[in-house]
Amino acid sequence: MRQDYFSKNRDEIKSIAKQHDSYSLVDLKALLSSLKDKGLVSYSMTSNKFYDRLVDIGLLSFSVFLDGGYITRYSFHKDLSDEKLLVASKKRAFLSMSSSLNYQGLSSYRDDFVFVSQEQTSKDFYSNPELTQKAIDNAFAKDYRRTHKIGKYNNKHIVFLEPKNTKDFGVVEVKGVRVSNVNRALVEMVVNVQYFRNSKEVIGVFSKIKDYINIDEVFEIVEKFDFIYPYYQSIGYILEEIGFNKEELYKFKERISEFDFYTDKNQVNYTYIPYWKMYVM
Repeated sequence: MRQDYFSKNRDEIKSIAKQHDSYSLVDLKALLSSLKDKGLVSYSMTSNKFYDRLVDIGLLSFSVFLDGGYITRYSFHKDLSDEKLLVASKKRAFLSMSSSLNYQGLSSYRDDFVFVSQEQTSKDFYSNPELTQKAIDNAFAKDYRRTHKIGKYNNKHIVFLEPKNTKDFGVVEVKGVRVSNVNRALVEMVVNVQYFRNSKEVIGVFSKIKDYINIDEVFEIVEKFDFIYPYYQSIGYILEEIGFNKEELYKFKERISEFDFYTDKNQVNYTYIPYWKMYVM
């Protein structure tokens, strides 16, 4: 009995398909087109038929509940890690904050959460309104705002964030997954302290991995983000609390603004640190 192209080339098709960890439906259509160009499947094969045949040879589907709906990815790898799947759920996404540290084996803090980030498209859309002390005081007297882009997968809480565009500065690949490096994760966690209870917990996490921190790169990452608020002084203070001395942190000291700033929002009692012009827990 004459075999069709797919059956005849089944092993080669599966070998090619397994070269990628996961696919979206758009990716599967591109794979089909590529296989047609190679003469491995019939030019008349439809996307639906192709999908059915892939399922026959072991294609699996994984669905992530995120932002009120389901995102489905497809893979031939039964042991596809949660991290690879979740990063694949969004284009150019990466593990961020504590999730990046946990994936790199540097921490186990908040490991029931997975933070996935995807930078906004362009810095051109940002505007920096004039900052005043009153505006800062009012903002930090209010409760935190948190993203509504949340979900669940394998009993883990998924938090999807969209930070300012830095051209993915400080994002590296580790074991096939894009992650924030330690220095970027530090900045992310200070700026998004609402996901970590308070700044003292962030200090506790990084105090244990101080030797992995490069303060020059931390400074450069703050520059790349071009924050509205004076985060040079809060991150300088945090770095000193982690264990660096003031002399090492001169770049941060030089960039202290005219304003007082805060490590945490809406606290009953603060301690004021004149050196950093910071109200801290």
